[in-house]
Amino acid sequence: MNQEEFYKNISKWISQDKNGWNHITLLAYFCHKYEEVNGTRFRLVRWKSDPGKGKESRDFAKLFLIFAPERYKLMDKDEKLKYKSIINNKIINYINWMFDYKFRSGEKSVTGSGIFLMPSMINEFERMYVQYLENESSKSKIDDLILWCKDCAPKIFINHQFEDVDDLKMIESYYKANTNMGSEIDVGCEKVVIDKAKNMGLI
Repeated sequence: MNQEEFYKNISKWISQDKNGWNHITLLAYFCHKYEEVNGTRFRLVRWKSDPGKGKESRDFAKLFLIFAPERYKLMDKDEKLKYKSIINNKIINYINWMFDYKFRSGEKSVTGSGIFLMPSMINEFERMYVQYLENESSKSKIDDLILWCKDCAPKIFINHQFEDVDDLKMIESYYKANTNMGSEIDVGCEKVVIDKAKNMGLI
């Protein structure tokens, strides 16, 4: 396979399920992102007619193992499959972060795959990725809470705007203010929602 054939297959490869991705597919996504950002193809070094044997694909094979659990190599086939899409999605986010955030200003740019193995880059991304996952988890829980409220506490939508976590904080503040001051305002509906939110770990 020459580089022209490799590039022709990229769209097909990266559209496949993440469970089936390997270091070659990750390299293909990197090349896709590079061309998308820079408007030109990434020139792979020391091409040996096999995309799996070049420096860049070896870099992504190493990166996969860096992001994998420590005992990944000892896992059985089914256990590895359970983690594979999680690891691949993380690397996709890492590639996107590098192009779209870390070097978005244009003063510096991604010029090769080796930069993805730098400990300083990995550690900076890890910090941001943990925050990203926490935000995604919180958003998912809020969506679940809103659905629950529609069935079990629909009055909350009459009393308050409730679309996201900031609205939930406002509802909590309203509830606390009226209970602490001994107000005669009925906050029974708010209490039900706050209690449910606490059980879900949102408060």
